[in-house]
Amino acid sequence: MKIGRNFHGFGIVFGVLAFAAYSGTAQTIFQSGTSGTTYTDMTGDGQGSSNPLRDLSFVTIANDANNLYFTMGINPSGNLATGGSFNYIIGITTGNPSAVGDTSASADHGNPYSRAISFDSSFGGMTDFIGIFGAPNNGGSTGTPYTSYGFNDYVYGMPSGITPDAWTKIETVTSGEPLSDQPSTSSPNEITITVPLSDFAANLSLIPGATFDFDVDSTGTSAGQTAYDSLATQGGIQSGTYSSTFQFNETTLDQYTVAVPEPATSALAGLFGLSLLAIRRLRK
Repeated sequence: MKIGRNFHGFGIVFGVLAFAAYSGTAQTIFQSGTSGTTYTDMTGDGQGSSNPLRDLSFVTIANDANNLYFTMGINPSGNLATGGSFNYIIGITTGNPSAVGDTSASADHGNPYSRAISFDSSFGGMTDFIGIFGAPNNGGSTGTPYTSYGFNDYVYGMPSGITPDAWTKIETVTSGEPLSDQPSTSSPNEITITVPLSDFAANLSLIPGATFDFDVDSTGTSAGQTAYDSLATQGGIQSGTYSSTFQFNETTLDQYTVAVPEPATSALAGLFGLSLLAIRRLRK
């Protein structure tokens, strides 16, 4: 398995999401990292139109004991509040070819939004999914701007409580962190969503230090539409004549390794435990 450049940023405490990535023959990992890593994408490679909201710039992932934090940035010239209506999807897999994820290139196209985006079978298909959308659902124009972005997340496959060979919705967050709280409020070009680690428990073992493979794609708001841009694929997804319904079967993904507890966090937890013990002794 080919490992690309590593991008390391700030460290955030203990977290988990897992199954080690399997080294298959057809798959490629372009970028890898752990909590606080910023995964970059070249700008100017969004396809289908010149709208900068199609053009991904970076995604930073971090985790603590309870949540994953995804911060997604689009082309700096774009405005997520007023630039139009798009979806952004985060596809996740264990990376193991036997993962029994969704590999369909027809029917649902390989994901619960039925966009023409799938993970190659060498990765085991897509096992988990986060769909990001503008909120409120009013078009994202100057007259009706988005004030935040929400998300749906789904799991696929055979785990207990999940419909076999189908996508099951775990959670819907109708709105998230307000765009007014983002670093650039006059022309917001990044969003942050917070996703509970427990949402992934059906397919991904919650083991510190393990990895999962993923990609982030920009796409349209209707079934059958392809990806406009991919975080893991540098350059245009399609060569030659562009097709809005091209089935993008991903053979290159990025990889994330969940963080281990920081010493300061562990020390605080230990101090809290000792305090409780002391209180109990005083009560005796």
